[in-house]
Amino acid sequence: MYFGTNLVKLDTKGRVAIPARHREGLRNSGGSRVAVTIHPRWEKCLWMYPWDEWEKTAVMVGDLPALNKQFERIQHILFSNLQEIDLDGQGRILLPQKHRAHAGLVAGEQIAIIGKGRRLEIWSQQMAQQIEEENMLALQDPDSEVSAEIQNLNL
Repeated sequence: MYFGTNLVKLDTKGRVAIPARHREGLRNSGGSRVAVTIHPRWEKCLWMYPWDEWEKTAVMVGDLPALNKQFERIQHILFSNLQEIDLDGQGRILLPQKHRAHAGLVAGEQIAIIGKGRRLEIWSQQMAQQIEEENMLALQDPDSEVSAEIQNLNL
C-alpha cells in the first residue's frame, strides 16, 4: 500500500526518481515494471500502478459492461493511454511526453508523487497543492454528500 506525498524533481529528460520508500514496494510487487496512465476523468494527473496490481485492475476495468457508454469511455482512456515503464537502475522512470503534457509536468520543476493505497498519483506540485486545498474545503462543507458519508466511517 502506498501513502503520503513526496516532492521530487522531474529532470530535463522527463525522468522522475521514485521515492525510496515506494521503490522497494514497486519492485517487490511488480518487478521493475510499472503501469502509467492518465486519470480517467477530469483530473490533470497520472495514475501509476505496480505491474501486478495493474493486471488486477485491468481485469476489473475490462470486465465492465462494454455497452455502457461511461464504462466504455473509462476503458478507452485507461487502456489507450497505458504505458508499460521499467524502473532504471537508479529507480527512475521516463514519463512519456504525452503524459507529462496531460498532467502539466514541467522539466526541472518539482512534482508530487502521492500514495493512494494500491496506486500512486503523479501531479504537478501546483496542482497537488490546489487539489489538497479544494478537498479540505469540500470536506468542511456540512451540506456536502461527502461529509455525510464520512460521518459513517470509523476513522
